[in-house]
Amino acid sequence: MLNNNLGSKLHTLPHLSFSGLPAGAGVLFEEAVLHPSVGPEAVALLIDPEPEPLLLKDSLDLRLKAGVASTNHGPVLFLIWWIPPVVNGRPVAFYEQVMNPLNPRTASVLKRLAEQSHLHLLVIDASGDVRNVLEFRNIFGFDQILAGAAGARVAWHGSDEFPRAKQAYEQMYEITELLS
Repeated sequence: MLNNNLGSKLHTLPHLSFSGLPAGAGVLFEEAVLHPSVGPEAVALLIDPEPEPLLLKDSLDLRLKAGVASTNHGPVLFLIWWIPPVVNGRPVAFYEQVMNPLNPRTASVLKRLAEQSHLHLLVIDASGDVRNVLEFRNIFGFDQILAGAAGARVAWHGSDEFPRAKQAYEQMYEITELLS
């Protein structure tokens, strides 16, 4: 297991910026070197054009709900990152991430995440600048998410039509349904 605990080193990170990010809010995984003592690791980029004050605090209660949705065009791996409390059936903040479980890169990034002791969440604004870096002990169950993605690959016998599968998923499911 890669011990990528940065602890107090988080306060000495250099300025980071990312380009070519998708528009709007969401989460995606990237490889980054946050500190030379750790080397490359998988990090979660939480992209929010106007990061809420909640995301700029030193600590955060971050939770994850993940699953595989089946559509007529293929499977969709969904990860819903959310922050309590839940008000009127919805978390105060949530970010959806969808991935193609048929894509080999999905398996490799999930495997890497499962092998890390910590998850680093980089809060990114509209310009691509990192506004905050949060460190979480890795209790998100990436090994189980990886197993779910592997099961979806085995079960699906059709062609890889992820854009159509993603569109069908978005039409079939609401975030509140997936979180319940």
